[in-house]
Formats: sequence, C-alpha cells, structure tokens
Amino acid sequence: MASLLEVRDESRFRIRAWQRAAQTLETLSEDVTVVAARGGLRALPGIGKEIGARIEEYLTTGRIELLERLRENLPPNFLSLLEVRGLGPRTARALWEVAGIDTVERLEEACRSGRIIGVAGIQKKTCENLLKAIAQHKAGRARALLTAAREVARQVALALSAHGGVERLEIAGSLRRMRETVKDIDILVTSTDPARVIETLVSLPSVAEVTARGDTKVSVRHQDGLAIDLRVVAPEAFGAALQYFTGSKAHNVRLREMAVRRGLKITSVCPGSRPSCARTAARSTPRGRAGCPRWSSARTCAATCTTTRSGRTATTRSSASSRRPRPAATSTSSCPITPAPSRSRRA
Repeated sequence: MASLLEVRDESRFRIRAWQRAAQTLETLSEDVTVVAARGGLRALPGIGKEIGARIEEYLTTGRIELLERLRENLPPNFLSLLEVRGLGPRTARALWEVAGIDTVERLEEACRSGRIIGVAGIQKKTCENLLKAIAQHKAGRARALLTAAREVARQVALALSAHGGVERLEIAGSLRRMRETVKDIDILVTSTDPARVIETLVSLPSVAEVTARGDTKVSVRHQDGLAIDLRVVAPEAFGAALQYFTGSKAHNVRLREMAVRRGLKITSVCPGSRPSCARTAARSTPRGRAGCPRWSSARTCAATCTTTRSGRTATTRSSASSRRPRPAATSTSSCPITPAPSRSRRA
C-alpha cells in the first residue's frame, strides 16, 4: 500500500503512516483477526482510524477498495521496479508510461540498448548505474543458508583480524540472530586505524565489488553474492552499535518510539568532522558549542541519549551501566560468529 501511494505521489506523511502500520502487523505476536475481534486494532502502534478501517474492510470482504484503485492502470509486476536501488517511484512510473517498462528484465534490456536515454532525465551514466543496481538486485534476491553465510563471515573476520588494526570484532545483523537464511553480513569493529581495516576488506581476493566506501564504513559484494557491510565505531559506542545493527527493523523502530516517549533523541551520526558514531551511540552537545563532543567514558553506557527539555540539553545514561564499570575491550573476539555471553550480550 505504501509503495503504491508513493507511486501516486501521495503525501509523505500518509506513506509513512502505512509503512509503520505494516511494520506493526508484521511483528504482531497474535493473529490480527483475534485482535480485531476484541476491538483492539486501534490500540496497536501506528494503527489509526483510517488504517484500522481498511484492515477491518479486508478481514470482512477479503479486499481493500483503496488498494484496488491504486493498482488501476499499473502492470502486475510494476512494484518490482522499485526494488532496484536508485530508481524512484516517479521515474519508474515515467518509464512505464513512456517506454512500457514494467519488469526488471525489460529495464535491464532498455538500459543496455540505451532506448530510455532522455526519458525522465535519464542519461547514459544513469543507465550504467541502473545496470549495476540491477546486478546487485538479482544477486541480493538469493538469500544464503545460515551455514554458508557463517562460513563467509568467519573467513572475512579471520582475514580482518590477521592484517591488524582490529581491536574488537563482532558479527551483527540477521546472522547474529541466527536466521535460517541471510541476505547480507554486518560486521562491527573498533579500531584506532579505520582506514587500515577498510583497506584490508576491499583488498580481499573474495571481494568482487566495492559498492560504497567512507571514512568509517564500507559496503562490498562478496564473490558468493552476499553483501558485506563493515562499520568501524569508537569503543564507547560499540555496545549500542551492536544492539542496533543486530536488531531487526521492527526492533529499531520500536526502540526509537520508546526513546521519543521518554523525550530522548537517538542520533544517527556525530555532527562534526570526527568519524561517525553508531546510530544508537548518542551525543551530548553543550549549548553554543559546535562539533562532536568527547566520547563518554568506559564507565558510562554507550547508549547515552540526548534529551532536550526547556531549551536545555541534558544527558541520560543507563543506570545499570553507570553503577558497574566495564573494562575497555582491547582484543578481537575469539569467535566473532558465536561470541561469549559477556559484554556483547548485555550491550
């Protein structure tokens, strides 16, 4: 529903509302029919009057009139185009209306032939980028079995550790959650030399392509088709980063909602020139002072959040973490795939 609203150029607030509602239903612990039967739909996070009525309509009739209207005049496989990175809803719709492109396969053919150059501002370079994105899309659709992904992660982790520069390394994401199949591998590292760690990864013979690269993070495509995302964070941010990048999408949405209700702000990056923090590693920026603040000490929880009340900025820390000091991590985990239930488990 949200994707179709985006194609129709609806309000971004309405689109976001449907996205949140979908996340709520995906993570519901009981059957939605049971919730609806007791009149509890509108008590669910993100389910308001309009969306609740649409859900009830579907449960009663097996269809949603709004959804059918949004699908009118669009080809059946149109939404698959939106899975290609770099192709927005408006451009996808223009390609369909002008060039009749309704599948990823037809888009690939059109990019190779160049017949869509000039449509919706598409240039030769755009076609080249779309072809790369299509290749990634095709490779990414095939999920690897847990055992295969664990082996790839193990080999990469060993290579990173062997070349030095790594103080601590853990595997995050769906692999750490032990999902049956894995689409990509998330690796979290602390290091005083991020550039060295990143260069080690991109130089591995098993890396087929570097898809993105920055000062503290890099994304590559492994020869087996798996995407690998490496992030280097400060030691004090490691615990917060580990729980964030291990958590599912629903987990992190819920985490942000809890923070908002408490008047807290979970930040994405530090605003200054220093390397970016983990998304849940928070900062406390005194009034009138620019740039990144100093990192919290090892005695404080890395998940420190900035909260603003009455125009003043205060810092809220986890009381459990502040009561008990933690020794700084100085060595690479002995087994990055199945870490011991110590600091990383409690982070």
